[in-house]
Amino acid sequence: MYQHFGARQFVTAITGLDFGLRVRVDVRPAQRTIFSGAEKLTVQALTAELAEMVAGLRVYSYPVRGQLEQVVSALQINVASGSWSFARRAALDLTTVLTVARNRRLVDASRASRGANAALRIADLCEAAVR
Repeated sequence: MYQHFGARQFVTAITGLDFGLRVRVDVRPAQRTIFSGAEKLTVQALTAELAEMVAGLRVYSYPVRGQLEQVVSALQINVASGSWSFARRAALDLTTVLTVARNRRLVDASRASRGANAALRIADLCEAAVR
């Protein structure tokens, strides 16, 4: 009818399932990490990666989340339309919002720093496009 497993039988049953299976681990994955080789990316590609990173950022404040979404949206629209001076301003605003939120501990510090650095890189590229 009912079969009761003791702790030892349960552990033996579970470990016996995957005993001897070989697992292959790729040491050098083909997928790049975010912002690796950022100097080779176009402004549009870098902006898209930054928008993805900000969308996945854990934010502990609704007003800060709203500001981030507005600034990223403005950055994407200005980059797409080629308004480089406004895109540069939006990138600098994004850098400021991420830095202040990081200092107030409202976002993940390491990801906010990477995002701020990427936004500064976008601002530099936008300034070079204006010239």
